[in-house]
Amino acid sequence: LRDYIEAQARHEGWLTAAFREFDDQWGYLEERTPLMRDAEVTAASAETLDRVEIRRFADRVTSRYRNRFTDQPLVLVPCSATKPYSDSQSHRQFHDAIKWRGHTVSITSPIGVVPQELETTYPAQHYDSVVTGDWSEDEIEFVAEVLRRYLERNDYSRVVAHVPEDGYREICERVESDPAIDADFEYTCVDHPTTDESLGELNAALQGEPAYSKREREHNTVRAIADYLLGDGAGDDLFGGLGATGGGDRYGGEADVRTTGRYPKLQVWGDEPDAGREGEPGEQLATMVPQYGTLSFTLAGARRWVESDAPTKRVEIDQFVPRGSVLAPGVVDADDDIRVGDEVVIEGPKAFAVGRAAMSGPEMAGSTRGVAVEVRHGEEK
Repeated sequence: LRDYIEAQARHEGWLTAAFREFDDQWGYLEERTPLMRDAEVTAASAETLDRVEIRRFADRVTSRYRNRFTDQPLVLVPCSATKPYSDSQSHRQFHDAIKWRGHTVSITSPIGVVPQELETTYPAQHYDSVVTGDWSEDEIEFVAEVLRRYLERNDYSRVVAHVPEDGYREICERVESDPAIDADFEYTCVDHPTTDESLGELNAALQGEPAYSKREREHNTVRAIADYLLGDGAGDDLFGGLGATGGGDRYGGEADVRTTGRYPKLQVWGDEPDAGREGEPGEQLATMVPQYGTLSFTLAGARRWVESDAPTKRVEIDQFVPRGSVLAPGVVDADDDIRVGDEVVIEGPKAFAVGRAAMSGPEMAGSTRGVAVEVRHGEEK
């Protein structure tokens, strides 16, 4: 529907004006816009920059996400048509040159900047933009502002910009010239980012930098997604002390959770071994959902979430044990910041459960029919 309206708005001046007024109603729209959708976001007009999905992603990346690769320089690279970016041929070439010695962040229109840990998180792998090689002033201004806010929040010893001239270079130069940004940009792209000469320059720029492990990347990915979904610091509150199996890490001390599986299908486990299974992880806490780049909690994970300092999205229900779903008439109260697609904890006099919201919090509390929450796991108290 949004794609259709964006196209039709160009045919009548009054419709364009009404559409822009509609997009100005941020609070109304944000409450009613799901956290993720099955449909692709088609970035084909200037109005795309005003979509809630676009603004929400940029806002969360610059207010919730925090870089944990503190020993590595920032490496800015262009986006790719293939999603997620790491599956593309160009990004595989970048990876071969970087060799885990830098923290990779992609610059893209229309969503701004995408840290490597959030490359699967909606809408980072769910959009398709019109690529002509020319950037509009609105695109350059928006992406430059997002990059500036990102660098104000995250400290890096160095910034290596492996970006081509068109659009990308202008964005970096605008941010570099900002007095509030205390970082010098090193440019390594010669003509095109994937030429042998450019990749050689990128490799040379990172000589002597320490490399991080694949395991470290996986741990930081889980924490970054928790930050994005739940709030600033939630990753450390829930999974603080993430480290390689059997030890601590340089960010959070002793490890109290472990990750298994292969990216992007990661599982998070408690670090207490199961009885009778020496060396095996304890209870599973969460699973990464590669389709949307989110986390799905188990009951054990939901209990840890409630007991932590991370912001909890709660749905209070009446005196029953939910089976499969919670209908709106059974909801007593719900947090106002719950959005469709959010992970939520369901609590009532007789039950404790975890699931995914099918309504926003205000809608749950006010509706008299419909599915409020799709329950994944539940138990009777």
